[in-house]
Amino acid sequence: MILKSPEKSPEGILNLFDEIYSQARIFYLLKAALDLNLFEYLSDYRSAEDLAEILGANLILTEYMLKILDELGLVESKIVDGKVYYKNADITNIYLKKDSYYNIINPVYSYFDNIKNWENLVNILKNKENCQNIDVNNFFPNVIKRMADECKCWELQKVLNYIAKYEEFKNAKKLLDLAGGHGLYAIGFSMLNKNLKCYVFDLPKVVEETKKFIEKYDAKNVFTIAGDFYKDDIGEGYDIIFTSYNPGGKNPKIAEKVYNALNKGGLFINKQFFPEREEGIKDYINNMEWNFSKPKGLEKDRLRFTFKGDLNFNDYLKYLENLGFKILEVVDIPELLGFECSGNAKMIIAKKL
Repeated sequence: MILKSPEKSPEGILNLFDEIYSQARIFYLLKAALDLNLFEYLSDYRSAEDLAEILGANLILTEYMLKILDELGLVESKIVDGKVYYKNADITNIYLKKDSYYNIINPVYSYFDNIKNWENLVNILKNKENCQNIDVNNFFPNVIKRMADECKCWELQKVLNYIAKYEEFKNAKKLLDLAGGHGLYAIGFSMLNKNLKCYVFDLPKVVEETKKFIEKYDAKNVFTIAGDFYKDDIGEGYDIIFTSYNPGGKNPKIAEKVYNALNKGGLFINKQFFPEREEGIKDYINNMEWNFSKPKGLEKDRLRFTFKGDLNFNDYLKYLENLGFKILEVVDIPELLGFECSGNAKMIIAKKL
């Protein structure tokens, strides 16, 4: 047996694990860089020696870390008198420095938190250890802070400016941001239309966080309504109802509530993920992770960002039309943002006839 070769070379298996291991090492290197606040010290050029002394870190390891970050495009280098100096790349200063308004450090840390589930995958698969029965009242107040950081650095402005072109928006007097979370969309809409009163509807614990954002931006025309949109009345007399990436965004009962709450001629703007099919390993991984947890009071469907009772994209459009909406436009979010995003995100603009 020892002299007999296997039928196939181990090259494919070894290369697979080597590639994955290389990516995993980069993942944890980036975590270490953020944990050390490394980027906070590289606004200007520094040598590896200077940085190692500041961080209290091993010089050789610091040198290699900087070389890797340089290869990744997160820092840039120059040589002066034979010595290498490093500083942050422009994109790093924008998104990975704490003093930047657009920093996405909190969203990035969610990757480091989520990886812990994959480290415990055996227990999760055997139902020995998972995040069953998440209390949404405690979960969403925390997650909206991350969502605020994510949206304010790009998507928020793109969506606001796109909606601002509609005459219905320019003439609107009352807007509801349904399941509005952080309320940044409502705050932004109120800045674009000074005559617009905006209301953010969300769970009681969530709107306590919303109020902090309203105060931060001194948004005088933005108010909160506490409730559960599955159970409670959402109000009436709205000229616009906006909703973004929320559990009820594809639910027919919520759509009917929206229709009844809108004035005739009012706009329903619904920005959601519509994952219609699985297209390979990335989708399989995302859908697997989606099924790690079960929030209380919400029954997930198997595909990421979907819940029991949700309609698929085409059926949802038909349902809106049957309710009495006219579909004015469907916008592909990747086209709006200028880059690809997961989940087949779309924004539907519909008018109540």
